Amino acid sequence: MNNRSELFGKIWWEDLNGPRRFLVDAAEKLSGGKSVVLSLPVRVPWFGTMRDVLEKLLSKGTQSINIVDAENISDEPQEYVLKEFCANKDGFRPYSKKAYAKFLAESKGIALNDSCIWIRNATPAQVDKWLTFIADYQKFLNGKSGGVFLLEAENFIGKAAGVEILSYADEISDYDSFAFNIFVAADFGNENHLMKQYLAELVSALTEGDVEFGAECIDRSETFLKNPGETFDDILWEGKFTSGKSTNDIEQAIWMTQLKLIFPLVETFRRNFIKQYEEQIKNTPPYYHVPEEVEIGQLYGQFNQRRWFINDNDADDLEMYREVRNKLAHLGTVAFDDLQKIFEKNSRR
Repeated sequence: MNNRSELFGKIWWEDLNGPRRFLVDAAEKLSGGKSVVLSLPVRVPWFGTMRDVLEKLLSKGTQSINIVDAENISDEPQEYVLKEFCANKDGFRPYSKKAYAKFLAESKGIALNDSCIWIRNATPAQVDKWLTFIADYQKFLNGKSGGVFLLEAENFIGKAAGVEILSYADEISDYDSFAFNIFVAADFGNENHLMKQYLAELVSALTEGDVEFGAECIDRSETFLKNPGETFDDILWEGKFTSGKSTNDIEQAIWMTQLKLIFPLVETFRRNFIKQYEEQIKNTPPYYHVPEEVEIGQLYGQFNQRRWFINDNDADDLEMYREVRNKLAHLGTVAFDDLQKIFEKNSRR
């Protein structure tokens, strides 16, 4: 993991409310004596960072953390736990699978009782076996303190008695993804706050909650802003990310984002222009008695016929905003240079 990727991962898992709360909830439940299933998507953003952050949270408790790679275990879960976390097996009789869970739950002074066993990389079949064992173990504990289990599972849907299910999809929302994009975009080179917002909005529209993909787009902000569709395709071509968006979908996302940010700026200019030149608008043919209702195209038409006297800067702006408004109204997109010009005119001072 390079330094930028590591930084993005820490922002996502340590600074954003939703992702951090997801891990804090898991750690608190485990520290409180409950076993947990983490239902995770197929591709977890900065998965290694997620595990590191969660491990740090768990290390604040009194339980020893034992990481188990299910891929490397040939034993059944109940057999593995008995072998690795119960030194004293006196009196144990393996008459059934539940016998293991019962014996372990009733045993005192064994390593399991002070352990958090973290099961990783389990196949769906292994997840089912581990979950069955964990649920049996929790049942036989019957409220007593004992060991706890943390089971990673891919898109787990279901429930088990005595086991807490925490779902990434339920706990982490599109708002978290957008907040991440805003957070990261705030740090890119362009100082204009509107350009930062545009970058975050457009990345969010194109990557649809894939924050790693979004971070890659923002990391290439200079080329992405000038040629978003081309840069988007270049990143896809590299093979790390996937997207079902067509060229038309990409163009639509660009248009919608520009419409959202630019139309209010056009309207603000129109209102300010009318306020400044209200007397001319009222008193020059065709005599608009309610200037506030005059559209920008009508304003430009009257100016173009030399019916009003306005300063050169306002004249240039009127033409620019009218062209931008018409382009967006006819489903076109605004070029980067024009976009930058508009944002600079409306930036905070």
